[in-house]
Amino acid sequence: MKKAILITICFLVLSCNQQNLDRDKGLPNNENETLQKKNDSLKRKLEIAQEAIVVLQDRNIWYDEEFDNADFKKKGIADPEKFIISELKKRTDLIPMKGTLGGEMSYGDVQLLGSKFLIAFYEDGHVEGKSIYSYKLNDSGKLEFKLIGSEEN
Repeated sequence: MKKAILITICFLVLSCNQQNLDRDKGLPNNENETLQKKNDSLKRKLEIAQEAIVVLQDRNIWYDEEFDNADFKKKGIADPEKFIISELKKRTDLIPMKGTLGGEMSYGDVQLLGSKFLIAFYEDGHVEGKSIYSYKLNDSGKLEFKLIGSEEN
């Protein structure tokens, strides 16, 4: 008799555990599929949002490549933004700080601020700063820069 009660108790415990496992596994198949589809849709929306954030972070909101510096394109400069940044980076003599501890100042990030100004970050590995410059393309096709203001970090 004890054996029959023990077997019955074991059967009840095992069947309860199986029901709990089935319930923990999820909902009926059609509800589970619906939730899976919603989850997949939300994951894709999150991926799209993350991609948009990356694009917006890389985008310069202060410079419109279609409108700003259209005169550069008329003079045969295909990518004015790249040209301006490249020319500034050659002009480390315009950096108002001197390198320390044997370091040489160089430009890092440069961002155009419309068709007349830019802001540039520079450093030598020890000290850093940033400056605002004006720029213009002269009649001979060379860029002229003028330091407007700067700040040491």
